[in-house]
Amino acid sequence: MNAIRPRAGIDWVKQGLIGAAVAGMALLVTAESRAADMEFMGVTVTPAPGKYLVEKDVNVRSKPETSGERLGGLKAGDVVDVIGRAGKTVWLAVVEDGKPLGFVYGTVLSPVIDGAIEEDVTGEIRLDTHHRCGFRVHFVGKVGGDTEATDDSMRASDYEVSVVCERRGKRIRFPAQMFITEVPFDGSNKRQVFQINVDLLDGVHGMHDIFSTIMMFDLDKGEVRFDGVTEDSYVRADGGLESLPATGVRRALASALEIAMTRWSDKLWDDVFAQAS
Repeated sequence: MNAIRPRAGIDWVKQGLIGAAVAGMALLVTAESRAADMEFMGVTVTPAPGKYLVEKDVNVRSKPETSGERLGGLKAGDVVDVIGRAGKTVWLAVVEDGKPLGFVYGTVLSPVIDGAIEEDVTGEIRLDTHHRCGFRVHFVGKVGGDTEATDDSMRASDYEVSVVCERRGKRIRFPAQMFITEVPFDGSNKRQVFQINVDLLDGVHGMHDIFSTIMMFDLDKGEVRFDGVTEDSYVRADGGLESLPATGVRRALASALEIAMTRWSDKLWDDVFAQAS
């Protein structure tokens, strides 16, 4: 899988870390609610509320079928509110300002999450008895969508990370970057799986390139799982955490950072400590 590359130009926030546990979780709506079916424009729909990105121009119909009357259209790049799915079909029930708009063929829609967490995410990670790190994850902005002239598949929220680590009696501080995509990484309208990167820039480690640790946030399963790295020598041969629970973006960011750090090899940690000296 090709990782989305991090964006440059982030100014690091110079502030201390709070050695506190990650607090609170921003709950998100899952793809399929357990609420009872409801009527929408005379059709029974299964609740599946959420925001969706329109990937290409599409008609809005009076019924969940191509023979339904055309009520209007949606343009590529629009973000719409969906309240449910017509039975086991791919037709989605769309509303506008709380009022029924019609049915849209779901294959041209992708679920969208809001990846922005305004309040900093802080926490502490204990890697072993002689190695622990505190972190602060700070939202710096969005890319894609209405914020830039770029492909909507690149919609993401950017974060800067400040890390303080103690290892074998030595204490260092180093920066990192993170982002979370706001549309599914594979463009699927059924699988709510979003990519999270933890990126170490040139100068933080020994490589002359960005080192990325890639995770996947599966909103339907409520977990973040390890996916890969961009440099094999920097990943532990004996593993590390494969996954951690996450029911929202706040918890997903903290889980992704913890997974990444447990996967980093001694070689990477040696390089990071050497560069920070």
